Amino acid sequence: MKYVLTLALGLLLGVLSGLSLIYFNPLIQGQGEHALEDGWVLEYQLAASETWLSTHDERVEIPVVPNSAQRLWEDGIRGAWLAAMPLEGGSGAAPAAATRISLPSADTNFLNTGVVVEDYWLISVAGAGTLLVHGFNNQWPLLRDTVVSVDLLRRNFAGPATYDATQGPEDGHAVVAGITGAYQASHGRAHERVSLETYNGSLGSASGQLIIALDDDSN
Repeated sequence: MKYVLTLALGLLLGVLSGLSLIYFNPLIQGQGEHALEDGWVLEYQLAASETWLSTHDERVEIPVVPNSAQRLWEDGIRGAWLAAMPLEGGSGAAPAAATRISLPSADTNFLNTGVVVEDYWLISVAGAGTLLVHGFNNQWPLLRDTVVSVDLLRRNFAGPATYDATQGPEDGHAVVAGITGAYQASHGRAHERVSLETYNGSLGSASGQLIIALDDDSN
């Protein structure tokens, strides 16, 4: 009996040590090492009133807009998030909009990369053209502070908080390719920054910035 209790205690301590390593692992916290501080800033919000379309399989805490939207439960798209939203480029900027699809990445690894999501943005700017942005984001710091800390551990959200999650695919940045109009044949880098004011089981208060630095002056 003593052996069984010792074995059980050892297994429990091993599990707790493993979970602590994941929770505090500095290798997967990556926040802002490659952030772009200068560039063309496009802002968005995840609030239902600020989004045209947002749907997924309800495993993420992002509002579904409209509520009647088909959920992404089919095999092959399960775990994806599909959205269409306006983008704000600042005073006097041309109206812009984006469609976005986010997919779970096979690069997810709790020991060295975190929870990786692959993002594709198609950005349309009135009177200018379209751009494609492809990036890899580590969502672990955001999930740790919300789903793990608040939903599972019942702690208060330690916010407001800002997350610089972009980590690739090129030298820590997302890649940008011009498709049509004035952006055709343009290339550049991008970085996504997400801000969360509050969290009570929903990411509806989140806002974000997509910071784009083109290799020319197309913007």
